[in-house]
Amino acid sequence: MNRFVLAAIATMTSMASAQAGGLDRSMQNISALFDPSNTLTFAITHVNPDLPAEDIGNDGTYSVGASYTDFRFSYANRINEQVSFAIIGDEPFGSDVFYNADPTDSNIGGTRADIESDALSFLGRYEFTDRMSVFGGLRAERVDARISLNGLAYARAIALRGVAAQAQAVGLPPVDATTLGAALTPGPNQTAALTALGGGDVVSGQAIAAQLGPLVQGAAGNFLAQDGYDLDLDDDWGLGVTLGAAYEIPEIALRLAVTYHSEVSHDNGAREVLPGLGIFDNEVNFASPQSVNVDFQTGLNERTLLLAGLRWTDWDDFSVIPDELGVDLAEIEDSYRWTLGVARRFTEEFVGLASITYEEDQGLDTVSPLGPYDGQVGLSLGARYTRDRFNLSGGVNYTWVGSADAGVAGQPVTAFRDSSALGVGLQVDYRF
Repeated sequence: MNRFVLAAIATMTSMASAQAGGLDRSMQNISALFDPSNTLTFAITHVNPDLPAEDIGNDGTYSVGASYTDFRFSYANRINEQVSFAIIGDEPFGSDVFYNADPTDSNIGGTRADIESDALSFLGRYEFTDRMSVFGGLRAERVDARISLNGLAYARAIALRGVAAQAQAVGLPPVDATTLGAALTPGPNQTAALTALGGGDVVSGQAIAAQLGPLVQGAAGNFLAQDGYDLDLDDDWGLGVTLGAAYEIPEIALRLAVTYHSEVSHDNGAREVLPGLGIFDNEVNFASPQSVNVDFQTGLNERTLLLAGLRWTDWDDFSVIPDELGVDLAEIEDSYRWTLGVARRFTEEFVGLASITYEEDQGLDTVSPLGPYDGQVGLSLGARYTRDRFNLSGGVNYTWVGSADAGVAGQPVTAFRDSSALGVGLQVDYRF
Protein backbone atom coordinates (compact mmCIF):
# COMPACT_ATOMS: atom_id res chain seq x y z
CA MET A 1 0.00 0.00 0.00
CA ASN A 2 2.99 2.35 0.35
CA ARG A 3 2.86 3.71 -3.18
CA PHE A 4 -0.85 4.43 -2.81
CA VAL A 5 -0.29 6.15 0.54
CA LEU A 6 2.37 8.44 -0.88
CA ALA A 7 0.14 9.31 -3.81
CA ALA A 8 -2.76 10.19 -1.52
CA ILE A 9 -0.62 12.35 0.76
CA ALA A 10 0.91 14.22 -2.17
CA THR A 11 -2.53 14.87 -3.62
CA MET A 12 -3.76 16.30 -0.33
CA THR A 13 -0.60 18.37 0.05
CA SER A 14 -1.04 19.91 -3.40
CA MET A 15 -4.45 21.22 -2.33
CA ALA A 16 -3.57 22.21 1.22
CA SER A 17 -2.53 25.79 0.54
CA ALA A 18 -5.15 26.46 -2.15
CA GLN A 19 -7.51 27.83 0.49
CA ALA A 20 -8.45 31.16 1.97
CA GLY A 21 -6.84 31.24 5.39
CA GLY A 22 -6.13 34.82 6.34
CA LEU A 23 -2.39 35.21 6.91
CA ASP A 24 -1.73 31.44 7.26
CA ARG A 25 -0.98 30.06 3.79
CA SER A 26 1.28 27.02 3.42
CA MET A 27 0.20 25.20 6.62
CA GLN A 28 3.96 24.52 7.05
CA ASN A 29 3.62 20.96 5.76
CA ILE A 30 6.56 18.58 6.46
CA SER A 31 5.27 15.49 4.58
CA ALA A 32 8.37 15.59 2.34
CA LEU A 33 10.23 13.93 5.23
CA PHE A 34 8.32 10.75 4.41
CA ASP A 35 8.93 10.86 0.63
CA PRO A 36 10.95 8.11 -1.07
CA SER A 37 14.71 8.65 -1.26
CA ASN A 38 15.98 11.14 -3.80
CA THR A 39 12.61 12.80 -4.53
CA LEU A 40 12.36 16.36 -5.86
CA THR A 41 9.01 18.20 -5.66
CA PHE A 42 7.71 21.49 -7.06
CA ALA A 43 4.24 22.85 -6.27
CA ILE A 44 2.28 25.96 -7.17
CA THR A 45 -1.06 27.20 -5.87
CA HIS A 46 -3.20 30.09 -7.05
CA VAL A 47 -6.01 31.54 -4.94
CA ASN A 48 -8.67 33.96 -6.12
CA PRO A 49 -10.57 35.42 -3.12
CA ASP A 50 -13.96 37.10 -3.44
CA LEU A 51 -14.28 39.35 -0.38
CA PRO A 52 -17.04 41.94 -0.92
CA ALA A 53 -17.59 44.45 1.89
CA GLU A 54 -19.78 47.40 2.78
CA ASP A 55 -19.23 50.18 5.28
CA ILE A 56 -21.25 50.28 8.49
CA GLY A 57 -22.84 53.70 8.84
CA ASN A 58 -21.41 54.92 5.54
CA ASP A 59 -21.73 54.28 1.80
CA GLY A 60 -18.31 52.79 1.03
CA THR A 61 -18.23 49.47 -0.85
CA TYR A 62 -15.16 47.36 -1.55
CA SER A 63 -13.84 44.29 -3.32
CA VAL A 64 -11.00 43.58 -0.94
CA GLY A 65 -9.10 40.38 -1.72
CA ALA A 66 -6.37 40.24 -4.38
CA SER A 67 -5.41 37.01 -6.14
CA TYR A 68 -2.08 35.52 -5.17
CA THR A 69 0.21 32.68 -6.19
CA ASP A 70 2.43 30.69 -3.83
CA PHE A 71 5.28 28.29 -4.56
CA ARG A 72 6.72 25.37 -2.64
CA PHE A 73 9.55 22.92 -3.27
CA SER A 74 11.21 20.06 -1.40
CA TYR A 75 14.01 17.56 -1.78
CA ALA A 76 14.14 14.36 0.29
CA ASN A 77 16.84 11.72 0.53
CA ARG A 78 18.21 9.08 2.86
CA ILE A 79 21.67 8.94 4.46
CA ASN A 80 21.35 5.40 5.80
CA GLU A 81 18.70 2.95 6.96
CA GLN A 82 17.80 5.08 9.97
CA VAL A 83 18.53 8.66 8.96
CA SER A 84 16.79 10.69 6.25
CA PHE A 85 16.42 14.40 5.56
CA ALA A 86 14.36 16.95 3.65
CA ILE A 87 14.89 20.51 2.47
CA ILE A 88 11.59 22.39 2.21
CA GLY A 89 10.94 25.84 0.81
CA ASP A 90 7.54 27.54 1.18
CA GLU A 91 5.75 30.84 1.68
CA PRO A 92 4.15 30.35 5.09
CA PHE A 93 2.43 33.69 5.76
CA GLY A 94 1.12 36.53 3.65
CA SER A 95 -1.60 39.06 2.98
CA ASP A 96 -2.87 40.85 -0.13
CA VAL A 97 -5.80 43.09 0.75
CA PHE A 98 -6.80 46.49 -0.61
CA TYR A 99 -9.91 48.51 0.24
CA ASN A 100 -10.55 50.07 -3.15
CA ALA A 101 -12.68 53.11 -2.34
CA ASP A 102 -12.16 56.85 -1.95
CA PRO A 103 -10.65 57.46 1.53
CA THR A 104 -12.47 60.79 1.86
CA ASP A 105 -15.98 59.28 1.79
CA SER A 106 -15.51 55.71 3.05
CA ASN A 107 -14.56 54.25 6.40
CA ILE A 108 -11.34 52.45 5.41
CA GLY A 109 -10.88 53.20 1.72
CA GLY A 110 -7.22 53.19 0.70
CA THR A 111 -6.24 50.76 3.47
CA ARG A 112 -4.00 47.95 2.24
CA ALA A 113 -1.61 45.23 3.37
CA ASP A 114 1.06 43.58 1.25
CA ILE A 115 2.86 41.04 3.43
CA GLU A 116 5.28 38.49 1.99
CA SER A 117 7.30 35.70 3.55
CA ASP A 118 9.63 32.90 2.47
CA ALA A 119 10.94 30.03 4.55
CA LEU A 120 13.63 27.40 4.04
CA SER A 121 13.61 24.38 6.39
CA PHE A 122 16.40 21.87 6.87
CA LEU A 123 14.94 18.82 8.62
CA GLY A 124 16.34 15.45 9.62
CA ARG A 125 14.51 12.29 10.69
CA TYR A 126 15.78 9.41 12.82
CA GLU A 127 13.91 6.07 12.83
CA PHE A 128 14.29 4.05 16.01
CA THR A 129 12.23 1.26 14.43
CA ASP A 130 9.91 0.99 11.45
CA ARG A 131 7.21 2.36 13.77
CA MET A 132 8.83 5.11 15.85
CA SER A 133 10.73 8.14 14.61
CA VAL A 134 11.61 11.67 15.64
CA PHE A 135 12.45 14.62 13.43
CA GLY A 136 13.48 18.23 13.64
CA GLY A 137 15.66 20.99 12.31
CA LEU A 138 16.00 24.68 11.61
CA ARG A 139 13.79 27.03 9.65
CA ALA A 140 15.06 30.30 8.16
CA GLU A 141 12.25 32.77 7.47
CA ARG A 142 12.14 36.11 5.62
CA VAL A 143 9.38 38.71 6.01
CA ASP A 144 8.75 42.11 4.46
CA ALA A 145 5.60 44.22 4.31
CA ARG A 146 3.92 47.45 3.37
CA ILE A 147 0.84 48.49 5.31
CA SER A 148 -1.29 51.59 4.68
CA LEU A 149 -4.13 52.88 6.86
CA ASN A 150 -6.59 55.32 5.36
CA GLY A 151 -10.24 56.35 5.31
CA LEU A 152 -12.53 58.22 7.66
CA ALA A 153 -12.44 55.66 10.47
CA TYR A 154 -8.65 55.54 10.65
CA ALA A 155 -8.41 59.32 10.26
CA ARG A 156 -10.63 59.83 13.29
CA ALA A 157 -9.06 57.06 15.41
CA ILE A 158 -5.49 58.23 14.80
CA ALA A 159 -6.45 61.88 15.24
CA LEU A 160 -8.07 61.08 18.59
CA ARG A 161 -4.95 59.25 19.77
CA GLY A 162 -2.71 62.08 18.69
CA VAL A 163 -4.77 64.84 20.27
CA ALA A 164 -5.27 62.85 23.48
CA ALA A 165 -1.53 62.30 23.76
CA GLN A 166 -0.91 66.04 23.37
CA ALA A 167 -3.63 67.24 25.75
CA GLN A 168 -1.12 68.10 28.48
CA ALA A 169 0.77 70.28 26.01
CA VAL A 170 -2.22 72.64 25.91
CA GLY A 171 -2.60 72.71 29.69
CA LEU A 172 -5.16 69.92 30.15
CA PRO A 173 -5.01 66.81 32.36
CA PRO A 174 -4.30 63.44 30.67
CA VAL A 175 -7.10 62.42 28.29
CA ASP A 176 -8.16 58.93 27.20
CA ALA A 177 -8.66 58.70 23.42
CA THR A 178 -11.71 56.41 23.68
CA THR A 179 -13.37 58.69 26.21
CA LEU A 180 -12.61 61.74 24.08
CA GLY A 181 -14.12 60.07 21.03
CA ALA A 182 -17.33 59.22 22.89
CA ALA A 183 -17.51 62.74 24.29
CA LEU A 184 -17.36 64.18 20.77
CA THR A 185 -19.98 61.79 19.36
CA PRO A 186 -23.70 62.52 19.90
CA GLY A 187 -25.47 59.49 21.36
CA PRO A 188 -26.48 57.67 24.54
CA ASN A 189 -22.89 57.45 25.81
CA GLN A 190 -21.95 61.09 25.28
CA THR A 191 -23.04 62.46 28.67
CA ALA A 192 -21.20 59.77 30.61
CA ALA A 193 -18.08 60.37 28.50
CA LEU A 194 -18.26 64.13 29.04
CA THR A 195 -18.55 63.54 32.78
CA ALA A 196 -15.52 61.24 32.76
CA LEU A 197 -13.59 63.70 30.59
CA GLY A 198 -14.24 66.46 33.13
CA GLY A 199 -13.17 64.38 36.10
CA GLY A 200 -16.76 63.93 37.29
CA ASP A 201 -18.06 67.32 36.17
CA VAL A 202 -20.03 67.33 32.91
CA VAL A 203 -19.60 71.10 32.44
CA SER A 204 -15.80 70.80 32.67
CA GLY A 205 -16.01 67.89 30.24
CA GLN A 206 -17.96 70.02 27.77
CA ALA A 207 -15.30 72.73 28.00
CA ILE A 208 -12.49 70.23 27.33
CA ALA A 209 -14.42 68.69 24.41
CA ALA A 210 -14.99 72.18 22.96
CA GLN A 211 -11.27 72.85 23.16
CA LEU A 212 -10.08 69.52 21.74
CA GLY A 213 -12.83 68.90 19.19
CA PRO A 214 -11.47 71.32 16.55
CA LEU A 215 -7.99 69.84 17.03
CA VAL A 216 -9.34 66.36 16.30
CA GLN A 217 -11.16 67.61 13.20
CA GLY A 218 -8.06 69.36 11.96
CA ALA A 219 -5.83 66.32 12.54
CA ALA A 220 -8.30 64.01 10.78
CA GLY A 221 -8.53 66.34 7.81
CA ASN A 222 -4.75 66.55 7.61
CA PHE A 223 -4.53 62.73 7.76
CA LEU A 224 -6.81 62.36 4.72
CA ALA A 225 -5.23 65.24 2.82
CA GLN A 226 -1.79 63.60 3.12
CA ASP A 227 -3.04 60.15 2.04
CA GLY A 228 -3.04 58.46 5.41
CA TYR A 229 -0.49 56.42 7.34
CA ASP A 230 2.19 54.24 5.71
CA LEU A 231 4.51 51.62 7.16
CA ASP A 232 7.27 49.97 5.11
CA LEU A 233 9.10 47.02 6.65
CA ASP A 234 12.41 46.01 5.09
CA ASP A 235 13.39 42.38 4.53
CA ASP A 236 14.47 40.57 7.67
CA TRP A 237 15.56 36.97 8.18
CA GLY A 238 14.90 35.10 11.40
CA LEU A 239 15.59 31.57 12.62
CA GLY A 240 13.20 29.08 14.21
CA VAL A 241 13.06 25.37 15.01
CA THR A 242 10.81 22.51 13.95
CA LEU A 243 10.42 19.44 16.16
CA GLY A 244 8.21 16.39 15.88
CA ALA A 245 7.61 12.68 16.26
CA ALA A 246 5.75 10.01 14.30
CA TYR A 247 4.25 6.61 15.04
CA GLU A 248 3.53 4.25 12.13
CA ILE A 249 2.12 0.79 11.44
CA PRO A 250 3.24 0.22 7.84
CA GLU A 251 1.05 -2.87 7.34
CA ILE A 252 -2.14 -0.80 7.54
CA ALA A 253 -0.66 2.51 6.35
CA LEU A 254 -1.24 4.10 9.75
CA ARG A 255 0.74 7.17 10.70
CA LEU A 256 0.33 9.75 13.44
CA ALA A 257 2.73 12.69 13.20
CA VAL A 258 2.86 15.68 15.54
CA THR A 259 4.93 18.70 14.48
CA TYR A 260 5.80 21.84 16.43
CA HIS A 261 6.99 24.99 14.66
CA SER A 262 8.45 27.65 16.92
CA GLU A 263 7.81 31.35 16.47
CA VAL A 264 10.43 33.25 14.49
CA SER A 265 11.56 36.66 15.77
CA HIS A 266 12.06 39.50 13.30
CA ASP A 267 13.68 42.91 13.68
CA ASN A 268 12.61 44.75 10.55
CA GLY A 269 13.93 48.14 9.62
CA ALA A 270 10.86 50.36 9.33
CA ARG A 271 9.83 53.66 7.82
CA GLU A 272 6.66 55.25 9.18
CA VAL A 273 4.89 58.15 7.50
CA LEU A 274 2.56 59.97 9.89
CA PRO A 275 0.60 62.87 8.36
CA GLY A 276 1.44 66.14 10.00
CA LEU A 277 4.30 64.67 12.01
CA GLY A 278 6.79 63.52 9.40
CA ILE A 279 8.79 60.46 8.38
CA PHE A 280 10.37 58.24 11.03
CA ASP A 281 13.03 55.59 10.49
CA ASN A 282 13.09 53.01 13.27
CA GLU A 283 12.71 49.26 13.86
CA VAL A 284 9.65 47.05 14.35
CA ASN A 285 10.07 43.88 16.40
CA PHE A 286 7.58 41.03 16.11
CA ALA A 287 7.45 37.24 15.85
CA SER A 288 5.62 35.08 13.35
CA PRO A 289 3.35 32.64 15.21
CA GLN A 290 4.22 29.28 16.70
CA SER A 291 2.03 26.37 15.59
CA VAL A 292 1.32 22.67 16.04
CA ASN A 293 0.26 20.29 13.26
CA VAL A 294 -1.29 16.89 14.00
CA ASP A 295 -1.54 14.63 10.93
CA PHE A 296 -3.20 11.20 10.94
CA GLN A 297 -3.82 8.57 8.30
CA THR A 298 -4.86 4.94 8.18
CA GLY A 299 -5.85 2.47 5.51
CA LEU A 300 -9.49 1.41 5.50
CA ASN A 301 -8.81 -1.28 2.90
CA GLU A 302 -6.37 -1.90 0.06
CA ARG A 303 -7.86 0.89 -2.03
CA THR A 304 -9.10 3.44 0.50
CA LEU A 305 -7.20 5.70 2.88
CA LEU A 306 -8.55 7.99 5.59
CA LEU A 307 -6.63 11.22 6.29
CA ALA A 308 -7.22 13.76 9.04
CA GLY A 309 -5.40 16.78 10.40
CA LEU A 310 -5.49 19.61 12.91
CA ARG A 311 -3.45 22.81 12.83
CA TRP A 312 -3.31 25.23 15.76
CA THR A 313 -1.74 28.63 15.10
CA ASP A 314 -0.91 30.91 18.02
CA TRP A 315 -1.84 34.34 16.68
CA ASP A 316 -2.33 35.82 20.17
CA ASP A 317 1.39 36.60 20.45
CA PHE A 318 1.61 38.01 16.91
CA SER A 319 1.78 41.77 17.49
CA VAL A 320 3.05 44.40 15.06
CA ILE A 321 3.32 47.72 16.95
CA PRO A 322 5.23 50.50 15.15
CA ASP A 323 6.94 52.96 17.48
CA GLU A 324 5.26 56.15 16.29
CA LEU A 325 1.76 54.78 15.63
CA GLY A 326 1.80 52.90 18.93
CA VAL A 327 -1.07 50.46 18.18
CA ASP A 328 -1.14 46.80 17.16
CA LEU A 329 -1.75 46.37 13.44
CA ALA A 330 -2.38 42.62 13.69
CA GLU A 331 -4.94 41.74 16.34
CA ILE A 332 -5.75 38.16 15.33
CA GLU A 333 -7.20 35.35 17.44
CA ASP A 334 -5.77 31.82 17.66
CA SER A 335 -7.02 29.51 14.91
CA TYR A 336 -7.84 25.79 14.89
CA ARG A 337 -8.17 24.24 11.45
CA TRP A 338 -9.51 20.70 11.01
CA THR A 339 -9.17 18.62 7.84
CA LEU A 340 -10.78 15.27 6.98
CA GLY A 341 -10.22 13.47 3.69
CA VAL A 342 -10.69 10.15 1.93
CA ALA A 343 -8.41 8.91 -0.87
CA ARG A 344 -9.35 6.16 -3.31
CA ARG A 345 -7.08 4.26 -5.66
CA PHE A 346 -8.92 3.61 -8.93
CA THR A 347 -5.99 2.10 -10.84
CA GLU A 348 -2.29 1.57 -10.18
CA GLU A 349 -1.63 4.94 -11.79
CA PHE A 350 -4.61 7.03 -10.69
CA VAL A 351 -5.64 8.17 -7.18
CA GLY A 352 -8.50 10.52 -6.32
CA LEU A 353 -9.18 12.39 -3.09
CA ALA A 354 -11.93 14.49 -1.50
CA SER A 355 -11.54 16.49 1.69
CA ILE A 356 -13.27 19.05 3.87
CA THR A 357 -11.60 21.77 5.95
CA TYR A 358 -13.25 23.51 8.87
CA GLU A 359 -12.22 26.48 10.97
CA GLU A 360 -14.67 27.53 13.65
CA ASP A 361 -16.46 30.87 13.58
CA GLN A 362 -15.38 32.44 16.87
CA GLY A 363 -18.17 35.01 16.95
CA LEU A 364 -15.76 37.93 17.24
CA ASP A 365 -17.17 41.44 17.61
CA THR A 366 -14.53 42.75 15.22
CA VAL A 367 -11.60 41.37 13.23
CA SER A 368 -8.51 43.03 11.83
CA PRO A 369 -9.10 44.74 8.46
CA LEU A 370 -5.83 43.08 7.38
CA GLY A 371 -7.32 39.58 7.89
CA PRO A 372 -11.07 40.12 7.44
CA TYR A 373 -12.70 36.74 8.10
CA ASP A 374 -14.02 34.67 10.99
CA GLY A 375 -14.10 30.93 10.33
CA GLN A 376 -14.34 28.99 7.08
CA VAL A 377 -15.47 25.75 5.44
CA GLY A 378 -13.62 24.42 2.40
CA LEU A 379 -14.21 21.52 0.02
CA SER A 380 -11.40 20.06 -2.09
CA LEU A 381 -11.18 17.53 -4.91
CA GLY A 382 -7.85 16.24 -6.18
CA ALA A 383 -6.16 13.54 -8.19
CA ARG A 384 -2.69 12.13 -8.81
CA TYR A 385 -1.31 10.35 -11.85
CA THR A 386 1.84 8.21 -11.57
CA ARG A 387 4.04 6.97 -14.39
CA ASP A 388 7.40 5.37 -13.63
CA ARG A 389 9.36 7.92 -11.53
CA PHE A 390 7.15 10.87 -12.45
CA ASN A 391 4.03 11.98 -10.54
CA LEU A 392 1.57 14.75 -11.29
CA SER A 393 -0.93 15.88 -8.64
CA GLY A 394 -3.57 18.58 -8.79
CA GLY A 395 -6.63 19.81 -6.97
CA VAL A 396 -9.27 22.48 -6.71
CA ASN A 397 -10.68 24.00 -3.54
CA TYR A 398 -13.74 26.14 -2.89
CA THR A 399 -13.95 27.86 0.49
CA TRP A 400 -16.88 29.62 2.12
CA VAL A 401 -15.32 32.37 4.22
CA GLY A 402 -17.02 33.30 7.50
CA SER A 403 -18.80 36.64 7.81
CA ALA A 404 -17.10 39.26 9.96
CA ASP A 405 -17.03 42.96 10.83
CA ALA A 406 -13.68 44.67 10.37
CA GLY A 407 -12.95 47.03 13.25
CA VAL A 408 -10.96 50.19 13.90
CA ALA A 409 -10.18 51.07 17.53
CA GLY A 410 -12.53 48.28 18.62
CA GLN A 411 -15.50 49.65 16.65
CA PRO A 412 -17.06 47.76 13.69
CA VAL A 413 -16.68 49.87 10.55
CA THR A 414 -16.98 47.48 7.58
CA ALA A 415 -19.10 44.33 7.14
CA PHE A 416 -17.98 41.25 5.19
CA ARG A 417 -20.76 38.95 4.01
CA ASP A 418 -20.95 36.14 1.41
CA SER A 419 -17.17 35.88 1.06
CA SER A 420 -15.49 32.96 -0.68
CA ALA A 421 -12.28 31.85 -2.38
CA LEU A 422 -11.42 29.53 -5.25
CA GLY A 423 -8.01 27.87 -5.25
CA VAL A 424 -6.17 25.50 -7.58
CA GLY A 425 -2.98 23.59 -6.87
CA LEU A 426 -0.50 21.64 -9.00
CA GLN A 427 2.42 19.49 -7.81
CA VAL A 428 5.12 17.65 -9.73
CA ASP A 429 7.34 14.96 -8.16
CA TYR A 430 10.30 13.20 -9.68
CA ARG A 431 12.24 10.37 -8.05
CA PHE A 432 15.81 10.12 -9.33
